[in-house]
Amino acid sequence: MRLLLDIGNSSVNWASEKESIFLSHGSFIYDKNNFENSLQENISLTKNTSKVLVSNVAGLDIFNSLTSWAEKHGSLELWQSCIEKEFKGLKTSYIKTEQMGIDRWLSMVACWERYQSSLCVVSCGTALTIDSIDHEGNHLGGYILPGVDLMQQSLIKNTENINFNINHCPSIDYASDTKTAVNNGAFLSLVSSIDRVVNKLKFELGGVPKCVIYGGNAPLMKPLLEQKFEYEPNLVLHGLLTTHNTLI
Repeated sequence: MRLLLDIGNSSVNWASEKESIFLSHGSFIYDKNNFENSLQENISLTKNTSKVLVSNVAGLDIFNSLTSWAEKHGSLELWQSCIEKEFKGLKTSYIKTEQMGIDRWLSMVACWERYQSSLCVVSCGTALTIDSIDHEGNHLGGYILPGVDLMQQSLIKNTENINFNINHCPSIDYASDTKTAVNNGAFLSLVSSIDRVVNKLKFELGGVPKCVIYGGNAPLMKPLLEQKFEYEPNLVLHGLLTTHNTLI
């Protein structure tokens, strides 16, 4: 049995896997100052867990905390995925592959493995990313934007008269008060960006790409989009498993 970890900037998605089947899975927000404790409180290892597969965009300190936690659980082997210039026909557009977030790459790997078609892959987390792939597996490039939380927090932090907490309500309707305007404006900005990229792809490729969305805020964003998107909550974990099983 293996434990799969997708460590983002503020949360962790995890799954226990055996023979390519997810036996259990979940997610949690972690404490950046005590990641090891967050793992201890949220992950229950069994004696059958022998290996941990890792996707990590949170930096070296977080990975070191993970290593320390793993060492306290016996002979757990850690395996960390990396970005290839080409993987099973999928080719990245990045010259310096180390500059791309591993979660973006693994999400594209999972989608390419499953659909083998032109793709628009959207992640809705701390940041919002949009990646485009043509039908030959060429990564055309992507975009990185502040996520809905960061966008709203930026206004609250840097604007004198906007100093209230906002409860996320997915809407792009006209607003008649400031609080709603900040909420709806953030969603409108991100939804419009995603729709624009999908329409650009449709024009350039002469057809509708397969559209996939994932991440903590994906369920809020998905109903607002013009194009039909498939919601895949464990997309990065599936890509992580695919790369491991292919390369090992």
